[in-house]
Amino acid sequence: MKQTQQQAKKIESSEKAPIEENQNNENENISDDNEDIVDKLLAKIEAKRVEEEKIAASKVSVSSNKVPKSKKPNRQKLRKARKAAEMAELQREVENEAKNQPNMNEVEREKIKEIVTTMGLSIKEIKPDGHWQVFLAFQYKIYLYNAISDQLQIKHNIMTDYKELRRKTAAYMRENPDDFIPFLPTKDDGICSPEQFSKYCDELENTAVWGGQLEIIAISKTFKLPVHLIQMNSPLMKISDDEFLNKEPITISFHRHMYGLGAHYNSLRKI
Repeated sequence: MKQTQQQAKKIESSEKAPIEENQNNENENISDDNEDIVDKLLAKIEAKRVEEEKIAASKVSVSSNKVPKSKKPNRQKLRKARKAAEMAELQREVENEAKNQPNMNEVEREKIKEIVTTMGLSIKEIKPDGHWQVFLAFQYKIYLYNAISDQLQIKHNIMTDYKELRRKTAAYMRENPDDFIPFLPTKDDGICSPEQFSKYCDELENTAVWGGQLEIIAISKTFKLPVHLIQMNSPLMKISDDEFLNKEPITISFHRHMYGLGAHYNSLRKI
């Protein structure tokens, strides 16, 4: 009986062994299949990741191409900007220096006022005659003829204007060239030629050319009147005073700083 039971167990165990082996083989096959599936899924995921990276990289490349390239600095513009900055700095320095300088217009005005007051005179400011000219690279308003015109009217009852004075001054100089040619400057510092003198007189009569001491002498000779000229830091200038005795002089003042760079003449009247 016991032997029979033992044989039965052997048979049972021998029958179970192939079944378990088959089950193990099946499990191994299932495991292999699962691994294949996982590998395929991982491969797909990896392929998708690579594809996405390529797409992202291409977008970045396109985007970077759209960004404008930075331009190189323009050297000429930089030089101009630097020069402008230097000029602005120089202008500030000039302005700061000018603030510390005396106002020459005020200084000159006070000096001349002191002189004429002691002479019993006052300054009659003369309006411009509308003429301008470039002299030694500066612009000068021509007040000389208006100042003398005012003096002729109030002292000698002679009615005239700057145009008539210019015409008469030029006429006198043409009639007496030897009195003026030696004193006229030329571009080459030589002696003024007759042609140059003729041109000078024409410009004096017909343009706004500057009038100075030579023209004052010509006016004095034309009207046979002495002329007294007052200016800052200079003695009283008397023109034709010895020649035309006992005649009331034309009295004018010369202002170098009254209108910035412009020379100016005023008429001096009795107080």
